[in-house]
Amino acid sequence: MTGRIFERAVSGQRKKRLTAMTDKLITAKEAAGWVKDGMHLGVGAGMTMNPMAVVREIIRLGVKGLTLTPVLTGGYVADLMIGAGCVETVQFPQIVLDEFGLAPNFRRKCERGELKLLETI
Repeated sequence: MTGRIFERAVSGQRKKRLTAMTDKLITAKEAAGWVKDGMHLGVGAGMTMNPMAVVREIIRLGVKGLTLTPVLTGGYVADLMIGAGCVETVQFPQIVLDEFGLAPNFRRKCERGELKLLETI
């Protein structure tokens, strides 16, 4: 991953290294690697324009305890991550699959009391 400042602990001190700004592209796996347990993650809304390859990698990595904030309404991405057990808390106005109806994983986890819900307007 280039074009970023990386910090590394060296003998209790922080040492910074600036990399060249030649290429800003990273793989889906590298992007997912930035997501750690317990982070607050924002995701896109609805059924389109979502980084599905990154979402699948987050699930494959077994990330847990996320707080998820979908933009506007949560859709397929939110429901997929909830169903995979990655999400502990959801901050949302609604989570639906648009014309396909209710988000089944979200509904099931809510009915079982397995999600913390934070409503937004």
